[in-house]
Amino acid sequence: MSDPVTLLFPNLLQPAAGSYAPVGVKFWENEETLLAGMKEFADGWFERRRIGTHAALETARRMGEAATPLDSIREYQDWFGGAMARLVEDGIAFQQQVMKANARLAPHLPGADKAAAPPQEEDERLSA
Repeated sequence: MSDPVTLLFPNLLQPAAGSYAPVGVKFWENEETLLAGMKEFADGWFERRRIGTHAALETARRMGEAATPLDSIREYQDWFGGAMARLVEDGIAFQQQVMKANARLAPHLPGADKAAAPPQEEDERLSA
């Protein structure tokens, strides 16, 4: 005797193997793009840390050779300004990577076409 579900939906449990292939390929393509972006961000981060370490070393040397406490404080302030600039660069680089990932993934999300519409158009559609 046959199962009633199998009689009504004969192909329910036997999907075509090829139907999952495009989703799998797209997933791994996105993964590859994400990893490339992460490497780009990490390489930039390490370069900024290398520059920061060198700047801190030079600052420590100049502070040790400073003639007055005011000169020492000035050296520290110069180093601190560079450290903050590198921190801002970290934030900008991270934001750029998030935006790249979002641009790649967002068009494929459900409802992405509604989110792309300007608010005025959405209000006009609702009032019509």
